[in-house]
Amino acid sequence: MRRQFVRLFLGFVLVVAVVVGIQATVFLVTIHHQRINWTESVFQDYLSALSKNLSAGLDGRSYSLMSLEEVLLRSADDRVSGLYIRNPDGTVAIAYGMTSGGASLPVPRSEEYEVNRPMMSSPAMQRAHQQISEQGFSASEMHSSVYEVHIEKDADNSSLSVNQQSASQSHTILLPPQVKATDIAGSLVISYNDEVIALVDVLTFTPFTYKNTGYLFRGLLFPILWAMPIAFVIALMMAASISKRSERYTQGIQKALKQLSSGENGVELPKTKIDEQRVINDSIKMLDENLAQHKRSRQAWLRSISHDLNTPVASMKLLLDGIADGVFPANEKTFLALKNENDALSARIAQVVLYSNLQSPDMKVTREDIAIPSFIQQVFSSFTKEEQDRIYLDAEDASLQGDQNLLSYASRAMLSNALQASEGSVGWSIGKNTMTFTNKGTIAEGIDFFEPWSKGDASRGTSGSGLGLPITAQIMRLHHGEAEISQREGDVVVSLRW
Repeated sequence: MRRQFVRLFLGFVLVVAVVVGIQATVFLVTIHHQRINWTESVFQDYLSALSKNLSAGLDGRSYSLMSLEEVLLRSADDRVSGLYIRNPDGTVAIAYGMTSGGASLPVPRSEEYEVNRPMMSSPAMQRAHQQISEQGFSASEMHSSVYEVHIEKDADNSSLSVNQQSASQSHTILLPPQVKATDIAGSLVISYNDEVIALVDVLTFTPFTYKNTGYLFRGLLFPILWAMPIAFVIALMMAASISKRSERYTQGIQKALKQLSSGENGVELPKTKIDEQRVINDSIKMLDENLAQHKRSRQAWLRSISHDLNTPVASMKLLLDGIADGVFPANEKTFLALKNENDALSARIAQVVLYSNLQSPDMKVTREDIAIPSFIQQVFSSFTKEEQDRIYLDAEDASLQGDQNLLSYASRAMLSNALQASEGSVGWSIGKNTMTFTNKGTIAEGIDFFEPWSKGDASRGTSGSGLGLPITAQIMRLHHGEAEISQREGDVVVSLRW
């Protein structure tokens, strides 16, 4: 029981682990996609606001890196966490705000940073003051989208265009250790009359930055985490319950099979509602019925064989006693009668031995093409000229393959039964691995003609040992075929097919 319990428990745990793992994977993938979509949405809103603000003062504004800072800050809402504003060569000029996790945005250490730049701020972001050496910045390849903002202005016209760079282009930027390339929601390349004046990297908060949104996501994650220990407990209980019921069922089946092996019948099987176990119960019931039938058959065999073999033995004993007492003369006629009884006994013993050998699991048959004339001659050699004249043979389409000796024995047995059962002609038809034997007569009901020593029909019950059809049926079984007896109007027909 312990091994079965462990197997069931591990099976349940494996199923639970797979299901929970799939749920967790789907949850994490969904969260990742939502975060990407959130970041992309915030950046697009910022780009839209920046384009609108630039277009509003397009004619009267001068364009330089410092003059763009106010517009860049005014375009950011509270979802934008920080801005890195860079010089055209890619070096950081100034930073505003913080990372998505709330850390300060460092800038390179420079006296120009404090002395020459005016102080600017916005309600959403404050200017970054933390300074680190330029060696603290490392080159990182951009993973986010890059948009080009082109400002064209001459004496007569002004225009603004925004285009996304092709994905095949790659950009390398300098980032401090507090910022990863994946933290950049998007970058802008701002140019004035085909001259780049500023590069802007936009950082955004994530949905987890906001308390209520964080509560929501954690609320979705906690049920998955709690499901694991609860599922393990349920798996433990289910494994214990199923293994206990299975143990009771196994013990019941073991007891029933032990009774069957000891020769008992009518065994009691454990009740079950499981379809697979019901199939096992039905199979054992069928086995029980077959064993009971075989037991009755063996008993009938013993009675029949005792009676069948005792008849010639009793006749020989009677003749021998009669000779000893002088009742029968010791002449040629008496010894001929004694020889006939001995021959009958030997023939019946030979049939019993043959039937036993045919039932052996080691019995094999040879399958080879049979010469039809030789086969017919072999069968007819056992009958008298008068008997041969009564057999109507149809072998026009004959084609046989199998063990010639066994098939000829089966043919002789069927023809002999038919000749004894009818005084008229007997039909023997040979086809392609088929033979049919026909004679006039009527089959009695309720008789298993393939059971040994069954001579239970009016047409075939005159004499014989009752082993003809059983031996023939065994020969067909060895040839992977079948034997069938049927009534067709006034004829009894035996069909052999293999």
